[in-house]
Amino acid sequence: MENNEKIDMDYVRDLYNNMENIWPEDDLWYTYTHNKIVDYVNNYININDFTKQSRILNVGSGGNTYNIPGIQYHTDIAYEKIKNVPNSYLTSAESLPFLNEFFDGGICVGSVINYCDPYKVIGEISRTLKPNTTFILDFEQSKSFQFINTPDFNSDTAIIQSFNSGNEDRIWVFSEKYICNIIKTFGFEIKTKQYFHILSPLLYRITKDEQYAAKFSTYDKYLKHIPYIKHISCNIILTMQKV
Repeated sequence: MENNEKIDMDYVRDLYNNMENIWPEDDLWYTYTHNKIVDYVNNYININDFTKQSRILNVGSGGNTYNIPGIQYHTDIAYEKIKNVPNSYLTSAESLPFLNEFFDGGICVGSVINYCDPYKVIGEISRTLKPNTTFILDFEQSKSFQFINTPDFNSDTAIIQSFNSGNEDRIWVFSEKYICNIIKTFGFEIKTKQYFHILSPLLYRITKDEQYAAKFSTYDKYLKHIPYIKHISCNIILTMQKV
């Protein structure tokens, strides 16, 4: 990334180590996000049909499996979230301790990539996946109603002040074009995309109340059918296939 700003990864590590639940059920914003990811993954599994023997790379897993069958290899920087999980590795998403072409597929969701250099992360994902395998990626984009009429709107890269289950957070946001260009650079084709948290970021910008803003996520099911508007969202989740 050209921007030389940094994320304090020690703060991020402590934040996640001290979280009781990465997807707290009493947090409307994160409950909705988690449900959208699980629904998307379930549709993906119906298409790709992993087996119990499939080796699955789960980057920044927090110990979650997202209902994906197979032998999962969990990576995270937060030891407390994976210490009791089989096949877990305490490591950065930017440097994965696995052999080339080791995995049959994988997932990186929960905006893990928004704490990292996406070029390094996607490069590592590509290196460790077998050819003709599929990977699910979720990230927060800069083309969000939260940033309209600011310099950050649709910028390739920007660091923003955010929230995380009631905690302050600082993350990168990226343009869809920027991430998609990296994906193509590392030999992936994008198969499907879904945009969510469309209107809710605008309400968060106005109120600074994530629980109130999250109530407007229900409008995603209507807004996703409106040209242009449907591409303005906080989150994008996509499937990419290594060719």
